[in-house]
Amino acid sequence: MPMKKIDNFKLEHFDNGIAIYQSDNYYKFTQDAILLAKFCNIKHSDDVLELCAGSGVISFYVYSLCNFNHLYFNEIQPEMCEIIDENIKFNNFKRRSKVFNCNLKDLKLSDFSKPIDVIICNPPYQKVNDNSLINEKREIALARHEIESTLEDIIKKSSELLKDKGRLYMVHLASRTTELAVLCNKYNMEIKQMKFIFNGEKDAYLILIEAVKGAKSGVRIMKN
Repeated sequence: MPMKKIDNFKLEHFDNGIAIYQSDNYYKFTQDAILLAKFCNIKHSDDVLELCAGSGVISFYVYSLCNFNHLYFNEIQPEMCEIIDENIKFNNFKRRSKVFNCNLKDLKLSDFSKPIDVIICNPPYQKVNDNSLINEKREIALARHEIESTLEDIIKKSSELLKDKGRLYMVHLASRTTELAVLCNKYNMEIKQMKFIFNGEKDAYLILIEAVKGAKSGVRIMKN
């Protein structure tokens, strides 16, 4: 049975056979997470770290497509870490998983047995000073706005934790594509694949990227 501390705890089933718990009281995953999960290219031998993990939906979904090696989660909210723990138990991942309940800026390479092969991240999209309304519920605000960690923090930490030629998969606002590219270049990460997502509009609203540590320049732009 799921833990008693979190109300409105529900099991969400997916069309590929997996299921995860989440709560209506906390930020629930959106289609962005599934788009990123399907975009990732993971190998069976990979150790995978999900930053800003939420309920861990992306990693669990990706794992259902490719049974990779070890699975690490980082999530700053302790209540969400409890949900991740329940999802680990429900999906029988306990022997190959570890959850870090901390600010991602506090993660160190020594926390892992070796440099990470793949990092996955669906981060907060909005800057704190971008004039967008910050939700009064802190748990929702943390998921939407860069309150505890910025895009630069994420890319910098990814570069520190990844092995040479390790891969970062991220979804973000298409309007921040230039910023993504500049920051990747600053921290020795090269965007090798990108895919713009359209939602019936003339302009793209999301971008999916694969950035590789220490790679040569040259990017493949994929069709939506």
